[in-house]
Amino acid sequence: MSGGLYLGVDFGTSGCRATVIDESAAVVAQARRPLPPPDESEGRIEQDSAVWVEGFDALIDVLAQRIDPGRLRRLAIDGTSGTVLLADREGRACTPALLYNDSSSRDALVRIRRHCPRPDHITLSSSSALAKALQLFARDAGDPPSGGLRVLSQADFLAQRLCGPQPVSDWHNCLKLGYDLKKREWPQWIRELLPPDALPEVRPPGEVIAPVSVAVARRYGFAPDLDIVCGSTDANAAFIASGARRPGEAVTSLGSTLVIKILNPWPIEDLASGVYSHRLGDLWLVGGASNAGARILSEYFTVDALERLSSLIDPTRDSGLDYYPLSRPGERFPIHDPELQPRLEPRPENDTAFLHGLLEGLARIEQAGYNKLVELGCVPPVRILTAGGGAANATWRALRERLIGAPVETAEHSDASYGAALLARGPG
Repeated sequence: MSGGLYLGVDFGTSGCRATVIDESAAVVAQARRPLPPPDESEGRIEQDSAVWVEGFDALIDVLAQRIDPGRLRRLAIDGTSGTVLLADREGRACTPALLYNDSSSRDALVRIRRHCPRPDHITLSSSSALAKALQLFARDAGDPPSGGLRVLSQADFLAQRLCGPQPVSDWHNCLKLGYDLKKREWPQWIRELLPPDALPEVRPPGEVIAPVSVAVARRYGFAPDLDIVCGSTDANAAFIASGARRPGEAVTSLGSTLVIKILNPWPIEDLASGVYSHRLGDLWLVGGASNAGARILSEYFTVDALERLSSLIDPTRDSGLDYYPLSRPGERFPIHDPELQPRLEPRPENDTAFLHGLLEGLARIEQAGYNKLVELGCVPPVRILTAGGGAANATWRALRERLIGAPVETAEHSDASYGAALLARGPG
């Protein structure tokens, strides 16, 4: 098919997005749709998967007004990391989905600790995909669990709806379920915890799962040879969107929180510091997330005030203030301290000086984050691409570049749906 197009679909916290690109990776069409908030009751954060299906349908209906869906050659989906549900062998959801930020599966940790060979394993969290899967089996499938149910991530569920039930997932969505990315296998202790047919075959992101089903092709106007490919998590898809490809290339996301990820030739794990690694081709994506970020700026300044006051700051000079600008107590990375208090005093009478201290404090947290990764054995950053709302602030960028000592640039693309579209297109 000449003039083929590639579709990436992203399911995030509050909405879903779609991006269509061509062979040259140029954006051809985009669509967005908000999603209703999850149900938060009895300490659980869950959502009916029908919400995702409705969102996907709406995205394709919008795109069909802008492109010919029959030109799509491949499609990839990313979803929130750690969101899981149980489905039957036909791919039908049998439970609500426990969302990525649900931490209600504390009882499951007792069982995981009994089997897990390491005290710092990534699954030893009440918000891990494994803990959620065990809770779903215990609550909805009985304990011991009945057979025939499979654990699906958000991306898995949606992909299988398009190509029919396939016991296939990807490296990124299976990490928090306990998949061993170094050996590329399910450890025996994971197999002892879950029913033998509950775990998927795990493939690299971007590898073809299967062609679209005949019924789905007719529903959306897809070509019958449209391939559905293995997806990713939303954060990793956003990294892929940035264009970083070589060891030492990094992405800092300056959203409500500050997240850093860097490509490294080998994996690094230090879960006490909130550091873990995803496999990305032959490299490893190493990162951590701070609780500090741009949220603190919006608590004190309007968008217009931020722009105006930032232009008055000299980024080559220190503010003289020693801030750790958290919105509330508690930090994950580069310091792991649930009780760490915000440090926002003294506050100058001059708003420009106060903003200077906040931006510098955030830049120092980012600097400490990269220093922590290097201390743990990561290669130093050689280029930092910036995503998120803070990427547009030139003063903040100059402060960061001075403190970190590496070139800091704004990523041309940072939308996870664009990264998913790149996965669909494949190397090129």
